Amino acid sequence: MYDLLIHERTFSRLEARLKPLAEQIAPYTLNDSSEFRRPWGSEGSKGVIAYGNTDAFFSPAVRDFVKAVYATPRLAWFQSIAAGLDNEFLQKVGQKAEIYTVSHVQAHAIAEWVLWAAFDFFGEGAARRRSQQDRKWQKVPFREVGETRWLIYGFGHIGENVGRRLKALGAHVTGVRRSSAVSPFADHMLHPDQLTEEEIGLADAVLLCCPLTTATENLADANFFSAMSPSSLFLNVGRGPLVDEDALVVALDGGRPAHAALDVTRQEPLPPGSPLWGHPAITLTAHTAPTTAGTDRRNDEQFLENLSSFLAGKPLRHEVDAEAFKAQSSVYGT
Repeated sequence: MYDLLIHERTFSRLEARLKPLAEQIAPYTLNDSSEFRRPWGSEGSKGVIAYGNTDAFFSPAVRDFVKAVYATPRLAWFQSIAAGLDNEFLQKVGQKAEIYTVSHVQAHAIAEWVLWAAFDFFGEGAARRRSQQDRKWQKVPFREVGETRWLIYGFGHIGENVGRRLKALGAHVTGVRRSSAVSPFADHMLHPDQLTEEEIGLADAVLLCCPLTTATENLADANFFSAMSPSSLFLNVGRGPLVDEDALVVALDGGRPAHAALDVTRQEPLPPGSPLWGHPAITLTAHTAPTTAGTDRRNDEQFLENLSSFLAGKPLRHEVDAEAFKAQSSVYGT
């Protein structure tokens, strides 16, 4: 029998579906008051399964959750709701866990965040709101998203979900990724080595949704922004360090690109004194693009599916090889 380390709120939500597995798992719950409980009374002896989800990661008791994961002698399997591996805690867990799985279900919500930002920018949302605020009954011309050209750097789960929606609207999509695989959701595919200033300049919108590595850190620098069209939109839903934020502010002040929509920043939470907060050409959200009820529901479904597979000795969805964590660790010295 395995201990199942899980947030109390998640357990309450899933208990009925976990009950059929009562002979194989012993839930070990943590609440927001840092209280651990064994709701079924039993205790595991084989090792620990841990579910790192929104309830756990954003709980006031997250430190206790982390300590419990670190302290377990045998972490048999860790299910993370994050897609990336660059977080220091997750790197350590990835090297400790015998099996580590990630999630990509947040791609749906993030893709909708991208569309929201695009509709607001190309649809002249700011001008429309000013008209209403000033009580002016005036026409505000706008550009249809379906007539725009997009460059999506990082054409994985998120990139493809964005591309699929944009293609449905009629937009032109160029995807950038290391894989040579073609995609029905892109008109054109490029390897990162093939990306030129001309390609960047052709885009009406440039979206970053790639992993953070030594090759992509500060990818969007002064040279990158200088290649962008003066009327273009820059978006980042990947990781903050993909962008040289000082260079971005200078570029926006110079009018190239026209606007930036950011859901991630180099330092999170963003300090109150950061110029990103009040810049008139920046739309900023607090890393909330994946934060939807649909994302939580899909994460729970993936966890339950993987849990059944784990207990049955079958392969799990989205397993990460331990070597990936070793490489990430050596890159960032953690």
